[in-house]
Amino acid sequence: MSQTGATLSGSYSGASASPTAAGFKWGTVSGSLNQTASCSASGTSGSLSATLSGLSAGKTYFYQAFVTVSGTGDYASQSQTFYGTECSFKTKAVATASVTTSAANPVGSNSATLNGSFSGASGRVYETGFYWGTSSGSMTNQVTTDGTNNTSGSFSYQLSGLSASTIYYYRAYVLEYNEATGSYEERVASSYKTFTTTAAQTFGDQEYLSGYGIPALSSLNPTLRGHADQRTSWDDYWYSYSTSNSNRQIAVHTFLHPDTNEETCNYVTLYDGSRYAPVWTAHTMNSTYWPDTGISRPSNDPWTTDPAISLVQFDGLDDNSQYSRGHFVASNYRKTTTGQNKQTFYYTNKAPQWQDGFNSGVWSTLEERVVTMTPSGTTMLYVVTGVLYEGTLTYKSKTVGSKTYNVPLPSHFYKCIMRCTFSGGAVIGAQGIAFVYTNASHSGDKYYKAEYVTTIDAIETRAGFDFFPNVPAAYQNTAESNSNHTWFTGQSN
Repeated sequence: MSQTGATLSGSYSGASASPTAAGFKWGTVSGSLNQTASCSASGTSGSLSATLSGLSAGKTYFYQAFVTVSGTGDYASQSQTFYGTECSFKTKAVATASVTTSAANPVGSNSATLNGSFSGASGRVYETGFYWGTSSGSMTNQVTTDGTNNTSGSFSYQLSGLSASTIYYYRAYVLEYNEATGSYEERVASSYKTFTTTAAQTFGDQEYLSGYGIPALSSLNPTLRGHADQRTSWDDYWYSYSTSNSNRQIAVHTFLHPDTNEETCNYVTLYDGSRYAPVWTAHTMNSTYWPDTGISRPSNDPWTTDPAISLVQFDGLDDNSQYSRGHFVASNYRKTTTGQNKQTFYYTNKAPQWQDGFNSGVWSTLEERVVTMTPSGTTMLYVVTGVLYEGTLTYKSKTVGSKTYNVPLPSHFYKCIMRCTFSGGAVIGAQGIAFVYTNASHSGDKYYKAEYVTTIDAIETRAGFDFFPNVPAAYQNTAESNSNHTWFTGQSN
């Protein structure tokens, strides 16, 4: 049997004479075999064989053998046809998928999501992916995603570490199983597409929104809304960005580095005015660049309004319930200057967090572990801290002046951690891990309990962000899919 032909076999015995006709009835519908393949037969018993051609690949056919025998004696003028049991076979499938390259979306300054689709597959699609590069004649880079048993579908892949303001070319492909040859056949789209990365968000010599530890923001289309004309009393020469979501703004907080006397990024936050809390904050840990000079946390916790955000802000829910002000960038992460530390007390750097057994328990222990794991030199620890709002939310009221606000409580808090090692400015290694907790007491638990450990990929899916888009894909994919916390916790379980 092949993809377009098959040899049918059968036999007969006990005939009263040699058959006058023999062969097979066949067709594509069981019980309705409307085509005939004849063959020769002689004697009262024997074998039958007929070859079919011009069949369709990957299709099921039904058949049954027959012989026609004439009568004897007084019934010599009569004939009778005898049939065998109906059987079936399926021709071998060939690779038939049609592949289409679709438009890239979204596209940022350092990342882009490639899209493709396929249809009409007859065999299993083992792998989908893209070839890409910076010219139509040199699409030598390859990225892959998992296949599917479906006959059609769509697929995508997010590239990272791209150059800003650059044209890229790409073409979609699939690997489909060809049963006729017993191997996988590459089916490549007939045409390629291009995209152009956007210009980098730069102000002066600093690219505050495009570092290795800054989440992808192209979908929010950030635009500079304003910045401090002079350094504030908290050593902050901040930058503020509007986004395409009127409820969300981005703030970059800086400080004057005491060693270099240069403007240095403290942290970046995406604030949501509809939830009165940040979506996430992103910052870097490195004792060479952000050293601990012995600065103490202010004794009075001087929480105040963030000058870089114009949306509604107010103090925590401490006076309402058992919730405390859960830091995103912890105070003990920032001990280089007094002003740098004070900047962690902006209202845009906290959300209502259960106190006993969480803020004072596993969360505090995790924060301390981040400090312990702070590297130096050419290794950087990038941390994204955020909240999720999943399921049925609980609301707490907060009265500010004459107005009462209903504040949604986060369902979960998470930290995504990426450690990158550099050589000559290029990433040569990366490790990742993530932790997520329900906003409730976890008294007595280890912060690395199995149910709290997850992958960066999993948090990205739940949060709807690509957290480390500029880490090269060769390292990013492995780091973001890792769920083994040993490298970070130093514990085996």
